[in-house]
Amino acid sequence: MATLATAATLLTVLSTLLLLLRAGTCAADDYSAFVYAGCSQGHYDASSPYASAVDSVLTSVANSAPYAPYANFTAPSDASMVGLYQCRSDLPSSICSGCVRSAISRLSTLCAWSAGGGVQLRACFVRYGNDSFLGKQDTAVLFKKCGGTPGDAGGVAMRDSALGALVAAAAPEGGGYRAGGSGGVQAMSQCVGDLGAKACSDCVSAAAAQLKAGCGYATAGEVYLGKCYARFWANGGGGFSSSSAGRHGFGLVHHAFATGFLASLAYVVSLAV
Repeated sequence: MATLATAATLLTVLSTLLLLLRAGTCAADDYSAFVYAGCSQGHYDASSPYASAVDSVLTSVANSAPYAPYANFTAPSDASMVGLYQCRSDLPSSICSGCVRSAISRLSTLCAWSAGGGVQLRACFVRYGNDSFLGKQDTAVLFKKCGGTPGDAGGVAMRDSALGALVAAAAPEGGGYRAGGSGGVQAMSQCVGDLGAKACSDCVSAAAAQLKAGCGYATAGEVYLGKCYARFWANGGGGFSSSSAGRHGFGLVHHAFATGFLASLAYVVSLAV
């Protein structure tokens, strides 16, 4: 009887551990987790032609996401109304499509009737508006967060080397995704697809500089600029905490900056990401 009781206890413990592991995996794979959003100060009437233009652009964005990691669209009825989306170019199209749908849903809630808006989720970015942003460089810092277990000079050196690898990488094709690493640190970056190769490189360089200057001995960090973002984390060991899926246990330091068309919305940041 004692053996059976012990076995039953072990099975209960193992079942609990499996549930915890599965929960952790689900959290790590939550590519639609919210990062930041912003809306323009101007609004439009729900029955106006502009409303139809917004609907047309966002519908095209949603329909395109299953087939490409990036696309931009102009409303047929209003050439000033444009929209785009950018997914992480290394992820499957099914993740891109689901992320974009979630982003559009967020926009409809957070930026209802706003003339322009943008939302960044873990794996995608969606933006629309009539403020002529398409094809223009934008290195303004919109959101920055640093954290993880406090590191040391060795970790900082590996971080700087990993971020340097992103900057030095040849301009990639198909969406601007770059990845690099050094020792126990990994890094990645993604540009929005309306940037040319040089503009993308310049944006990644600016993002890397922000992380190096602003994250001190933090062992994980991410920064989102207007047209690109960069992250670094550990590949296990070294006191770093992260996973390649991109969810980090930060929370020590986070900053949100409202500039340009995003100035009217106070940023909402989930520290559970």
